[in-house]
Amino acid sequence: MSALRSALSALFFICFGLGGLLLGTILVPVLLLFGGKAKTRALRTAVRTCYRLFVGAARATGLFRVVVAPEVRERLASLRGCVVAANHPTLIDVIILLAVLPDSTAIAKSAAGRNFFYSFVVKGAFIVNDNPEKLLQTAEKLLAEGVNVAIFPEGTRTPQNARQRKLHRGAAQIALHAGVPVRCVRIACDPPVLAKGQPWWDVADRTIEFSLDDCGEIPAERKEARPSRSRPSRAAAISMTERIHEMLFPSSVQSIGK
Repeated sequence: MSALRSALSALFFICFGLGGLLLGTILVPVLLLFGGKAKTRALRTAVRTCYRLFVGAARATGLFRVVVAPEVRERLASLRGCVVAANHPTLIDVIILLAVLPDSTAIAKSAAGRNFFYSFVVKGAFIVNDNPEKLLQTAEKLLAEGVNVAIFPEGTRTPQNARQRKLHRGAAQIALHAGVPVRCVRIACDPPVLAKGQPWWDVADRTIEFSLDDCGEIPAERKEARPSRSRPSRAAAISMTERIHEMLFPSSVQSIGK
């Protein structure tokens, strides 16, 4: 591993942090001049543009590149109002995924909404997972507007060689509540970087390759007969989560979480 590539990795981390801070302190106040949908749409567009610039800069410097087959890129680019469930092998999966998808948001941990560098951006462009009922309502509203909602059912990074993959039911609950399909996307990273327990400076001596594969779609199901504010049934959510697991991790042992 070369010191130059480690330094380059550090520079990208610094730029990412400062970029989030600048977006939050400069762009967000400007967007406050606009109303509701226009503001959040503009902020999502700004975030997606920054992510694409980040990916483009990484490719130009040889740090990493994102490889997507033309037919897969075309299918992902056509998604509208869909839950996108992806695996979570690295720290920057949300950047990789949202850089490829059209107008999209993602589910963010509540801790991200308190981060000094990008809390304003997270609260404006993402769905913060700090209240289950509010999350379902917000996601349903955005999905109805044609915005894709990306989520990592593992909840956190899982080691690449993990035999068991524990999935939470959030992706299924959102899809069932909103009556929309789930598109499963598998992210691979070669050689592994930014994995759970792996130092940020361990970036190998060659260009890292991220690849995205379309694993298929779970069709939308009819909304269950239930009060509008109640959650989908546990059985339905477990069943859909099992299908997501089969698509993303066909050879691993599954475990369904809350």
